[in-house]
Amino acid sequence: MSNKKRDAKRVGQVRRLTALMVIAILLAVIAFAGFRCQKKLQDGTFSLLSSSSEAPPLVTNTATPGSSTSTETLAEATAAPTTEPPTEPPTDPPTEPPTEPDESWKLTLVNRWNKLPEGSSDISLVSLSNGNAVDARIYSDLQAMFDAARAQGLSPMVREGYRTHADQQAMMDEYINRYLAEGCTDEEARQKAESYVAIPGTSEHELGLAVDINSTTDDAWPLYNWLAANAHEYGFILRYPDGKTSITGIDYEPWHYRYVGKEAAAEIYARQITLEEYLQ
Repeated sequence: MSNKKRDAKRVGQVRRLTALMVIAILLAVIAFAGFRCQKKLQDGTFSLLSSSSEAPPLVTNTATPGSSTSTETLAEATAAPTTEPPTEPPTDPPTEPPTEPDESWKLTLVNRWNKLPEGSSDISLVSLSNGNAVDARIYSDLQAMFDAARAQGLSPMVREGYRTHADQQAMMDEYINRYLAEGCTDEEARQKAESYVAIPGTSEHELGLAVDINSTTDDAWPLYNWLAANAHEYGFILRYPDGKTSITGIDYEPWHYRYVGKEAAAEIYARQITLEEYLQ
């Protein structure tokens, strides 16, 4: 074998040996790096978000001097949430239904057997153009009824509205004296007066819910007839109908109307009954 061939063979052997050594070194470096990464992962100090070789601690002790709060306590506070399903948020408590306004005042029964309830004089009044007054709660319906009557060519007016107890007593005395002047005895005069005038303390006029309606013309009967047929549409009833004296205690008064509300008035009119019969 020539010298050239021997030199070429030696060069090839050296190159192969060198390549094997480089590969061995690379494998050793990769193995060492893998070992370090595995150890850091096991220690929990390897972080993909940190460029530092030392990962920052998860919890630091922020307790102030003298505080009993420990690192363990803070660690518990920052622990991952449990896997238990979250509880449903509490539902809103049921709300109370709106309170209905008290409408019982419309059906207050006052007659010779039922005196005015306590506190009935504590009402809000509205004055009318002629100086009379009524309970403010009935004013709008009373006005609507008068407007409807006037549209029919009638001329209604409130002759009597709210009366105080003293006013009612003065009226009773006036009637008694009138019958006495006609020659009646005291008992006869009182009985006759009480058949037309409510005994003080038992008058609907003292409620402010009753009105005596008259006409500004000489003939009031067209107005009385219209009221008898239409007043219920506005919440008023003919309080003392003809033939019902034994029930109401008062003789027929075509001018005396009492506010009871539209619902009750419609039924009382349809059945042709009195307030006493309606409330039975």
